[in-house]
Amino acid sequence: MLLLSVALTGVTPAMAQVARPTTRPVTRPTPPAPAAMRSDPVSLEMPTLPADPTARTETLAEAVADAYRHNPQLEAQRAQLRAIDETVIQASSPYRLRSSVVGTVRYQEQVQRQIFFNDLVTNRNRATGASLTASQILFNGGRTAAQVSAAEADVLSARERLREVESFILFEVVDAYASVLRDQTLIAIQRRSVDSYQRQVDQAQARERAGDLTQTDINQAQAQLGLVQAQLAQGEANLQRSRARFAAAVGRNPGNLTPPPILPGIPASIDLAYRGAEQESPALWQAILNERGARARVAAERAERNPVLSADASIGINDPNGIGFDNLRRGASASATLTVPLLTGGVVDSRVRAALANQQAQAFTVEATRRGVTSQVQQAWNQTISSGEQQSIGLRSVEAAARALEGVRRGFQEGFRSNFEVLDSEQRLLNAQQLVANAEYQRYSSQATLLTYIGRLETALLNPGAATYDMERNLKKQKAMQIDPFQPFVSVLDKLARAPDDPKAPPEVPVAGPPNLLPPTAPLPGRPLGTGLPMLGDPGAIALPAEDAAPPSTRRNPAAARKDD
Repeated sequence: MLLLSVALTGVTPAMAQVARPTTRPVTRPTPPAPAAMRSDPVSLEMPTLPADPTARTETLAEAVADAYRHNPQLEAQRAQLRAIDETVIQASSPYRLRSSVVGTVRYQEQVQRQIFFNDLVTNRNRATGASLTASQILFNGGRTAAQVSAAEADVLSARERLREVESFILFEVVDAYASVLRDQTLIAIQRRSVDSYQRQVDQAQARERAGDLTQTDINQAQAQLGLVQAQLAQGEANLQRSRARFAAAVGRNPGNLTPPPILPGIPASIDLAYRGAEQESPALWQAILNERGARARVAAERAERNPVLSADASIGINDPNGIGFDNLRRGASASATLTVPLLTGGVVDSRVRAALANQQAQAFTVEATRRGVTSQVQQAWNQTISSGEQQSIGLRSVEAAARALEGVRRGFQEGFRSNFEVLDSEQRLLNAQQLVANAEYQRYSSQATLLTYIGRLETALLNPGAATYDMERNLKKQKAMQIDPFQPFVSVLDKLARAPDDPKAPPEVPVAGPPNLLPPTAPLPGRPLGTGLPMLGDPGAIALPAEDAAPPSTRRNPAAARKDD
């Protein structure tokens, strides 16, 4: 029995579909002498599709450069970073002077009727005024310093998020590039197999007419031919899917792709891979910076207990009796305000506790992310090694299968090898060549995956000559536009008064002795099978528990409660 099912991993576009060959009707005139059978030597090289003469030749570096410039998902993340940059400007705004100009022109006319004389009296009132006001916070209790620190941590986290998105986009480019090449190789292998099986069908029919073979031998060859044609049809669909992935990531359809280069930056050992992920992983650094931002927000909430000192000044002119400049009066005022919170109704303490809980959650997220990243690094490392071993084994298998097929074909012509053995040898060669193509792709994709999770799959590494996006430029530009004479002095004073951001340890889960699972309270489920869902009589009705029904989280012993059910 032949193993004909071959797993085709990957995604890609296809070529023209090959029509199923029709078998010639079997006639039985006087059988002619069997034609001499050819025994062409079997090539040990992997088949390849001919290049499209109308398409241009392109490299992986060109595809990476185009995706880096034009990928909409990457552009959207850059815009998102610019939006988050503005939070630093917004958070530091209390440091800067605020001023406004107010001008007023008032005309009021009032008509009254006198009670005793029944006359109408008109009163007119005109006024003109203008004022300039300014306010400046002199001491903010460390609130603004903590809020600026939190905003800066958010900006750094957003930059790491941009690095992560860039890594995933470039991985999609590299993976789609390798997928197209793999699927083109698989199609070439399958087309060669279709031609080979078609010759086998023709030879079997000729020998059947000569009386050497039977209809069963022809049917075996035709069945094998049909299965390989089905694989070819699926391979062509896979090729078009991979080409679509390439176009979505790069922004254009692929041309004649050259073999990809060896990816730089692969660690020499698994320990170096772990260390690289600890130092460079964008996902891990996002979590670390989010925890720093949460810690700064703890300090900002604690600063709500501190006093605030502010200064206000105004200068103005007005004419209370008319509209004009004949009777203007000038005035000026200045004041300093000290606000000391005494009782806040518990809201400040509550916000502090909430900020501490959020900081604890972010700290746990750092550890969870670290575990996830190291797990992905190990999987990619192991897959790289495994795929390399599969590729080496596959190449040896291709050589052995090709030599075996050549010998079986020669034996078939001489009459001491069966038709089944030829088909089996053809299938072994097909399987070995497909194994090599898939392993080569998987090895390259696993290396790209490893670089992605370490944080090294970047344009600067893959294409050093390409211009890269400056993540710091926008924030530096916006900061340079904020000119204020008081900010340097007020910010220093506010930083000195910043409240502590020391985190508190989360409550520990008590250890309840040796862990033991509860014994089963019912036998394992058996027949009958569930055949329908319990539904309400009215399809539009909604079933809700009673208002006093307690959720499972409020039960003191959920396990005991379930046991009683």
